[in-house]
Amino acid sequence: MPSPFSIFSRSNTTKQTPIPFKDYYTNWFNTLKNTLLPLLHHSLSSSPSSPTLLSSHLHLILHHLLSYYESLDLAATTNTKNLPYLLYPSWRNPLETPFLFLGDLHPYVFTNLLRSFLDEADSDEDTENDRKVFVFDRPCHVVMAWKDPSKHLMIKIEQIERGLRLMVPALLDRVKTAQSGFAGKIAEEWVNCERKEKMDVSEAMKAEMEELVTVFLHANRLRRSVISDIVAALNVYQGALFLEGLAQFLVGFQDKNLLREFERCKTPISERVCL
Repeated sequence: MPSPFSIFSRSNTTKQTPIPFKDYYTNWFNTLKNTLLPLLHHSLSSSPSSPTLLSSHLHLILHHLLSYYESLDLAATTNTKNLPYLLYPSWRNPLETPFLFLGDLHPYVFTNLLRSFLDEADSDEDTENDRKVFVFDRPCHVVMAWKDPSKHLMIKIEQIERGLRLMVPALLDRVKTAQSGFAGKIAEEWVNCERKEKMDVSEAMKAEMEELVTVFLHANRLRRSVISDIVAALNVYQGALFLEGLAQFLVGFQDKNLLREFERCKTPISERVCL
């Protein structure tokens, strides 16, 4: 199904050509998967590794990830009618849907991914043979990047997580307030419609959509802030591993075998469950 709206392509600085947003996402995803992720992976696996080259590839993929949220913002502010498609994106498959928050990845995905690296470093469950295989795949200083994280890093992670625990519920409350306000105005209009030829909900809908666009922009700002703050708190090796993991997380959702397996595992809802 073609995208119901278009966005200006950011790839052409001399002439902006509107393209369907779904096509934009496909291009964005393919660049991440086929170009930027292999570059970062190669830099992490090279021996001797160049911190300068690794930092360059790190910032390329960081900029690419953040640019997607800028494009979402552009699509939302260009026309508020785009918002329903942005909140329920058709370019996301069923595997991704549970991880979405107001149209895109939940910010907790980023902090949970970061915690997984730290937890893995603290875990003693790996066998000695597993460690040897992993070390041969990458330089030792890359493998050991998460060992003994600094106190400053742990404090920063806790600050980011505390901020999320405040911001996420606040954004959800704003959505609920906007929706309940809209419903209240519709109910009021319904009561008064006997004295009118027809119901007019345009003003109520406009007010709700404007508020939801603002919330959507704040959610994207929060996502950008969390990713940027995490990378800023990490050293170049930790930051590269974090962004590699995030990119692999996104790419993994498009695995055709995984999608087929997911579709085969659909469980019909019985009447007993519905009760």
